[in-house]
Amino acid sequence: MADWYYAVGQNQKGPVGEDELRELIESGQITGETYLWHEGMDAWQRATEHPEFASAFVAPPPLPVVQLSKRPPPAFEPRVGGEGVVITSRPWPRFWARFIDNLIFVPLLGFCIFLLAVLYAPDVYLQIVTMNTGLFGLLLLPLVTLFLALCMITTGYTPGKAIVGVRVPVPVDRSRIGFFLGREFKVWVAGLGLGIPFVALFTQIHQYRRLAEGKTASYDEGNPPVVANPSKMRLGTAIVVVMALFTGHIVLRVEDQEASRNLAATQTWVNPVTKKPAIIGKTWQAKEMTTNSGRAFYFASNDLLAEAILGYEQFPSEGIEPAAYADAIKKAVASDISITTEWKPVTVQGIPALQATGKSVNFNDANVEVTIVVAGRDAWRTLMFARGNSPAQSAEKDKFVQAMFGTAN
Repeated sequence: MADWYYAVGQNQKGPVGEDELRELIESGQITGETYLWHEGMDAWQRATEHPEFASAFVAPPPLPVVQLSKRPPPAFEPRVGGEGVVITSRPWPRFWARFIDNLIFVPLLGFCIFLLAVLYAPDVYLQIVTMNTGLFGLLLLPLVTLFLALCMITTGYTPGKAIVGVRVPVPVDRSRIGFFLGREFKVWVAGLGLGIPFVALFTQIHQYRRLAEGKTASYDEGNPPVVANPSKMRLGTAIVVVMALFTGHIVLRVEDQEASRNLAATQTWVNPVTKKPAIIGKTWQAKEMTTNSGRAFYFASNDLLAEAILGYEQFPSEGIEPAAYADAIKKAVASDISITTEWKPVTVQGIPALQATGKSVNFNDANVEVTIVVAGRDAWRTLMFARGNSPAQSAEKDKFVQAMFGTAN
């Protein structure tokens, strides 16, 4: 068996036997380009040129690829970007940041609109109260978008982005105002699908898959890359914040639904004077008032922005004219109510009555309706105060007056 020599750089190694040479080939110390020589050869030759070793350098063909399914990958399965791609904007941190912002600003702006409507536009408030909660939240999204853009313009962050650690750089050739206003509008359309649930599902899946591939979101194309690659601690904090805000959101939703149910539900109120029951809206909260004479019962409905008073007096004798009693009532309440119409005859629960309307002296936007009934020695009156004049108020006001006089003697 021949002794072999092999070249390592400018040096030669050996002699080694054929078996040892094969071990060096298997370990990779001798490649196909390594020069070999043994006694009897005219010159050095590459290892692949020796018939006894050429088979050791033949690579097997690649294994066949078995395609198990032609279906596309799941929508929320991240796909690795190409070689050299560094993903600095992960999809879930950006989702949590936006979710936190919506959980903060949708109820906050909704509360502000409710408060302003209560103070300056009661009819608008009552329309909002009777509106579907989901629809109202959907209508708020453009306003939330504008508010988030203002936050980004002034501070460079929103609460959600600050908590999660998401940074949106401004292009050097763009103004902050124009950039963030435009970007938030694009997010609302291309990312949130205008807030429409079915549409938003597809738009968010589309943006997720782009980010999972290492691409930019469609609304960020041409802009500096968004940085959204927070630590596990930041992401954990964000999830805790989301859970707390979401719990508060559920509590508010339950209260809104309770208020809506109260507008449709009823309750039984028993007149303490006559012991007769009245079916009134559940939205009314009742208590007895302290008076110098007779008895009076106060009712309030925060949902309807309405108040009412049921009053009762008993005269020493019969024969008191309703018109005289009505004028006496007008003078008695003049410090609080300005009655602006004449008394007109009406019928309530089959009982002749007098009715007039006016305004609250202390609250210019509060309308007042006064109804009186005199039957023998007994005199009854209702005073209805309502801020606004919505159909819901008018309907409940009429039902309330009918129910109250239904308990009279």
